[in-house]
Amino acid sequence: MKEMKLISTELLKGAKMLSKHCEKCGYPLLEKDGRVYCIVCEKLGKDEKEVKEEKVKINSFDNINTKIYKKILYLVDKLDKEDDVSRIKEIGEALYILLKINKKLR
Repeated sequence: MKEMKLISTELLKGAKMLSKHCEKCGYPLLEKDGRVYCIVCEKLGKDEKEVKEEKVKINSFDNINTKIYKKILYLVDKLDKEDDVSRIKEIGEALYILLKINKKLR
């Protein structure tokens, strides 16, 4: 992410990260030499539409992770109660796929 790299670079240059966030983009404000600023807005010039689109992407990603986790729990519960070997195999294969996806999303 460009944003994190910008913030990290500023911190290495001696800026201090504040507990306040930019009203425009939501990233932490920085302070250096008495000046409070948002390096993300200054360097990348993000407009509000871009910021909203990023937040939607992040929320969608979190939603996907939550759904996958719930399905894994559901399948583990089903596996615990199942006695049929072919169903155990099906559930195991589905779990394997979901766990691989979950690992890649981290």
